Amino acid sequence: MTDQDARTALDLPTVIAELQARAWPGPIPTIVDTTESTNSDVALLATAGAPEGSCVVAEYQSAGRGRLDRQWVSPHSAGLWLSVLVRPSDMPRASWNWLPLLAGLATARAIRAVTGVMAEVKWPNDLVVVDHSSRKLGGILSEVHGDDAVVVGIGLNVSTAKAELPIAAATSVSLEGGSANREALFAAVLAGFSECLERWRLDDPELKVEYRALCASIGRVVEATMPDSVIVRGLVLDVDNDGHLLVDDGTTTVMVTTGDVIHATI
Repeated sequence: MTDQDARTALDLPTVIAELQARAWPGPIPTIVDTTESTNSDVALLATAGAPEGSCVVAEYQSAGRGRLDRQWVSPHSAGLWLSVLVRPSDMPRASWNWLPLLAGLATARAIRAVTGVMAEVKWPNDLVVVDHSSRKLGGILSEVHGDDAVVVGIGLNVSTAKAELPIAAATSVSLEGGSANREALFAAVLAGFSECLERWRLDDPELKVEYRALCASIGRVVEATMPDSVIVRGLVLDVDNDGHLLVDDGTTTVMVTTGDVIHATI
């Protein structure tokens, strides 16, 4: 039996039990079969006044997207495609840069704990497995709505087969030899993100240390395409306390605040 044959829809009672076991403080997530984009769905919830932690997870997205409006391919019930509402107005606006990074940290930890796959984060928004190559498991899309809402989208390939992946550099939990219990993984992602948000609000310095420890970009040569299309190539020294990438281009240290980052072949 293939992974495709074994795919079933997320079971809400099982998800609730998994969340309760992890002391999830947020509202019960909404599971939908098909939607255009979970980020768009949660943005509507934000406008309607929904509380932090409101979440929509879909079995299939017909118009899923990643950063820079790239299409996100998501075979039915093959992964986790979800969005979570954060209400960060109690925190300085500049610190909101950390929200997609914390979502990446929480998701990488959940993947490791639930599936055994040694996921890492690639700044600013990818979930990867790195050995002799770097393979993409998933990604994060964070969108600000107004003065008090950020929608954080998480897309993760779970049982996606090789033939279903859009690019050769992509992978999935099952292709990396991991288990594919989506209910447990979903609950671990939500609970882990909630814990990260709580520690972020308390300004826990260890949280940033823990992010750096799982950041596959640090210590690697990258090419960063800046918003003005200038390409910076160099060695990543660190992620600073504001969530920016520090790149040594051989002449100076360049602060990359946003942009498209490619790891050099290792």
